[in-house]
Amino acid sequence: MRNRQLRRLGLLALPTVLALTSVGVPSAAEERAAGPARPDVARPNIVFVLGDDFGWTDLSSPLTNQGNANDFYETPTLERIAREGVAFDNAYASPNCAPTRAALLTGLYAPRPTNNIYLVDDLNRGGDDTLLVGPPQGLPDEDVALPAEAVTVGERLQGAGYTTGYLGKFHVAATPSDITAVHGFDENIGGTHAGAPGAYHAQNGTFVSQIGPELDAFAADYTQQYVDDNIKPYTHTTDPAALDALVGTDKHVSDALADATIDFVDRNKDDPFLAFLSTYAVHTPVGAKQARADLLAKYRAKAPGTGPSNPAYGALVEGLDQSVARVIEHLETTADPRRPGHELADNTVVVFTGDNGGVGQFTDNGPLRGEKGELREGGLRVPLIAWSANPALVDGNTVNHTPVYSADLHTTFASLAGARTPAGQPLDGVDLSGLFADASKELDRDALYWHLPGYLIDASRDQHPQSVIRSGRWKLLYNYEDRTWELYDLVADIGESDNRAAREPQVVHRLGHKLIRWLDKLDAPLATLRDGHDPLSFTVSGDVYANGHTSHHRNETLVVEPGEEMPVVLTGPAAR
Repeated sequence: MRNRQLRRLGLLALPTVLALTSVGVPSAAEERAAGPARPDVARPNIVFVLGDDFGWTDLSSPLTNQGNANDFYETPTLERIAREGVAFDNAYASPNCAPTRAALLTGLYAPRPTNNIYLVDDLNRGGDDTLLVGPPQGLPDEDVALPAEAVTVGERLQGAGYTTGYLGKFHVAATPSDITAVHGFDENIGGTHAGAPGAYHAQNGTFVSQIGPELDAFAADYTQQYVDDNIKPYTHTTDPAALDALVGTDKHVSDALADATIDFVDRNKDDPFLAFLSTYAVHTPVGAKQARADLLAKYRAKAPGTGPSNPAYGALVEGLDQSVARVIEHLETTADPRRPGHELADNTVVVFTGDNGGVGQFTDNGPLRGEKGELREGGLRVPLIAWSANPALVDGNTVNHTPVYSADLHTTFASLAGARTPAGQPLDGVDLSGLFADASKELDRDALYWHLPGYLIDASRDQHPQSVIRSGRWKLLYNYEDRTWELYDLVADIGESDNRAAREPQVVHRLGHKLIRWLDKLDAPLATLRDGHDPLSFTVSGDVYANGHTSHHRNETLVVEPGEEMPVVLTGPAAR
C-alpha cells in the first residue's frame, strides 16, 4: 500500500441460582477502573491459578458459562468457589496460550511493542499459499517471548514488597533463567520456555525436560501417607482400591504443582505473596498415559455426557480441580502470621481462569462457535472466578456480566498490592478489584479489542487475519483478505450465526471507527501481500488504516503491492 459504550448487559441469559446477585455494565469512558479493594484490608496475598486450554464450558458449574455447565467432567471445588465468590460469565482471553500469558504478565494488548505476541510459534501457520504473510512476533531471532523491557506483574509486586513465586508453565520466556532474572519472580518452580509438559507423570522421581527441574523436589513416587493425606480427602465417587493402587507409582504433575504451591505459601506467609500457579493441565498430550490412574478408571466407568466424554481429559480436569481444592483448604486451615487470630484465607484473593478456549477434540464449547486458536467466542471465552474468605476482598454469591480480559488481572493484582504504575508505562488492563469487593460497583471501559495479523489453519481450525472489537452486546470482526465486516449481537446470538453487518450499517461504522482508532493508537502491524502475488487494486470511499497511519479517501483507487500491508477499509464518512 502506498500510504502507510459498553451497554448494560441485563439481557444476558443467566442460570437460575438462588442467592446470587446479577451485575450489569454501564456505558463509560475508556480504560478507567472500578477502584481498589476496600482500604480496611491489609495488603492481601494473591493466589492465581491459570488452567491451560481450560475452556468456557469445562466447568461443572453453570455460573461462569451462562448455564452451559459440563455434565461429564467434574469440578466440585471450582463449583464451590464460583458459588461463594464472583463468577464472571463474559471473561475473555486471547486465542491461544502465549498471547494470553503475555497479556496477563504485562497488562498489555498484543500490538504493544513490549508484548508483540499474537500466537504460539509464528503468524504463518497456514502454509505457503495464503494470500497474506504475517509479521514477525516476539523477540528477534528467539522463540515467542517477552522482551526484557516488559514490566511484568511480578516486577510490580516485587516493588510493592511481595514475594513472588511462579509455579508451572511459563512459555513466554526466552530462557528459564529469565523468569527470575528478568521477569520479576523470586522463585520459578517448573517453568520453562516450553508450551506443553511433554508427559504428565514423573519418571523415577524426575519430570521430563519440558518441565523445569525445580519441580523435581516434589516428584517422588506416591506413598501411602501421601495418598491418605493429599488424595483421598479430595476424591469423589472414586474406588478406594484404585487410590491405594497409586502407592509406588509415578507422581502426576498436577499433584506436584499443588505440593509446590503449598510449600511456597508456607515458606513465605510472613510477608504478602503472589503465588502464580500455572497448571499444565489440560494441555496436550491427552491420553490414558497422561491421566492419574484412579481418575481415569472413574471416568471410564461413567456414563457419557451430552457432549464429548473423553475419560483421559476428564481425569486431567478433575485432577486440576483437586489441586485447587488442596490449595484452598490449606489457606483455610493455616494461621496467618500477619493477622493473628485469622487464617490465610481471610486475607488472600484466589483467582482462577483459563488461557484460551477449549480444544474441540476433547471438549464442547457450545453454544459458542469456534475453539482454541480462533477469534470466535469459543476460542476467546474462558471461565473467571474470584474468591476469598473475606467479603471485604471478594463480596461473593455474585454472577457478574461485565466483559473483562486477561490483561485486567495484571492491573487488578497490582491494585490489590498497592503497587505503583511504572512511569510512562501504558496499561490496557483495568482494575477489577472493585468488582471483586462490591457487587454494586461498575466498570468503565469503552470496548475490548483483539488483533491477529496472521493464520492458524489446520484440520479443525480456519483462522485467517482478523481484527475484532467487542462493545456492549456487539462483536464486530474485520476480515483482511477480502476487506469485509461481520457483526454479531452476542446477547441474542452468542453462537455468532447471524451476521448483521448489512442490516446494521450504523453499528458497523461506529465500532469500525473505534477499531481503526485503536489500531492506529497502537501502531498495530498488519499482514502483507505475499511476494509473487499480483498487485491488488480497489476503490475506496472511507477510512483506511495501514502502515501505522489512518487516512480518509473519496472514491480513490488504492493499490497494494506484494510486501505491502493489506489495510483495514471502512466505507462511509470519516470518523469524527
